[in-house]
Amino acid sequence: MRSCRRTQVGPVSQGSAGHAVVSLVLLVLLFGGLFGPVQAAVPRTPSDLPLDHWGYPLLERLRARGVLEIDLTTRPIARSAVRTALEDAGERPELTPRELWMIERLRAEFIGGEVDAPTAGVSDGRASLGFGVELSILTRAAHGGHFCVPADRSPGDIPALPTSPRGTPFASSDDDGMSMEVLASYDLWGGFGDVVGFYSDVDILLHGQEGERVERVSGRARTWRGITAEAEHAYVKIERPHLSVAIGRRGPAWGRSNYGRLLISGNAPTFDQLDASFRLGHFSFHTLHALVEYTKTWTEEDLGDNDNIMIAGHRMVVARDHLTVGLSELVVYSSITPDPVYLNPLVPYYLAQHNQREDDNIFWLLDFDWLAAIGHEFYGEFLVDDLQYERYTENPDKYGATLGYTFYGAPAGRFDVELTAEYSQVRKWTYTHKRIEHRLEHDGIPVGFELGPDSDKLTLLAIVHPSPAWSIGAGYVSRRSGEGSLDAAFIKGVDNPDTRFPSGDVERMDEVSLRIAYDGLDGGTKGSLELKWYNAFGCATDGWEIRAGIGFRI
Repeated sequence: MRSCRRTQVGPVSQGSAGHAVVSLVLLVLLFGGLFGPVQAAVPRTPSDLPLDHWGYPLLERLRARGVLEIDLTTRPIARSAVRTALEDAGERPELTPRELWMIERLRAEFIGGEVDAPTAGVSDGRASLGFGVELSILTRAAHGGHFCVPADRSPGDIPALPTSPRGTPFASSDDDGMSMEVLASYDLWGGFGDVVGFYSDVDILLHGQEGERVERVSGRARTWRGITAEAEHAYVKIERPHLSVAIGRRGPAWGRSNYGRLLISGNAPTFDQLDASFRLGHFSFHTLHALVEYTKTWTEEDLGDNDNIMIAGHRMVVARDHLTVGLSELVVYSSITPDPVYLNPLVPYYLAQHNQREDDNIFWLLDFDWLAAIGHEFYGEFLVDDLQYERYTENPDKYGATLGYTFYGAPAGRFDVELTAEYSQVRKWTYTHKRIEHRLEHDGIPVGFELGPDSDKLTLLAIVHPSPAWSIGAGYVSRRSGEGSLDAAFIKGVDNPDTRFPSGDVERMDEVSLRIAYDGLDGGTKGSLELKWYNAFGCATDGWEIRAGIGFRI
């Protein structure tokens, strides 16, 4: 079930909803009439798996169980990479019934093209075009669990706390009582053979909120007359056996962690970007250059009227046997046009700016994913924003770290089980910069760790699958946030670089959740029921939340 991640829900606006649904049905009929008879499967041209795609949890388990060899630390993953991994997978008679079902479902999608079959599609053997529609209905009942703003801090000082594709929100929305949202989604894909492809999707959320139109360089979800439209993916991709190049709107994520990625986490909206990947044997190299949607703090002094905020990054991964290691570098800078130095994927950013610039914000990330034994996966990340090799500077060290362990097994050969324990910590002033515009943020949301600086998060999760399509899960999440924020850079002579962690007045939220879900991955109905209890300390209040959702593909 796809999700529109950053929009609060409210009462459904019946008039707007009715017009939008009618328009959507007419659009489906139009496409069906143009395409002729609907084909059960339309060949997929070069494209990727969005970060919230249903295939990732399946791929993670099959890799940890030694079935597939595939790098899952650099996302999005190309559909062709999944197809190759499935074709190279050997027979393993000791697999559980659910794991055999998982392989069947993945083969049906990435080799047969049957699971995400389009609502309408056409292909002549060389070129293809597909159009799919999905509807989801989510109801929610909640009470409490909200964050307030301390008297000595403004709302802009509180870091954004979004919902991640695989995670959960720090706090619930601001509305008690019942609410409902209706989400209509469509995706369009096509291209020519296995060389050139395009993909786009649009989410239309129907609810009763009102908002103003906001002009932005890179358009994002905005509510107007009860309808929110959001296009998170729209790109063209050229793909050859060892090299791929894509331009358009995509969502990257670097690192193996599911809940605590530190550099590019996938929590922020997708980027309008140019990126390329080169793969050869056990090595792969990735580079991107993207436009950042900057949110004003009204404290800017240096940003020109025509300047844009941009990020550039490159990443090298070595994946061999049971160990995958990645090394990444990222820079945030401002310019009217892209800087040729940062457009060059072969130039080390730090060496390029060390003797020339001090206003660009550079980060490094080291991450690993180690299969210690079949079903036992250890992973971790270490982020460096700034480490002081000259201690007399009186500046702070800025860094973050994540460590995690996941077990995939089937006790007594019966129910499939997944156990996860993960902890992330990001020190105060990490991601910030003395030039406020160069903080690591996109459209008001952290690009790195979802809670921003001066925070940590412990995640414990247990999932049991009594049958292939059903899952029952229980989780505990504890989050803490100090007074640090993306907008508050370190000020020499004012701030103490050795402040304790987390700093100042600490907000803490403990969450216990239960979830039951059904997803046959056959293009049919999906459903889930989730209960959460919040126990808050500091400025938040206790509360609970119940969510129920159903989705189906037309």
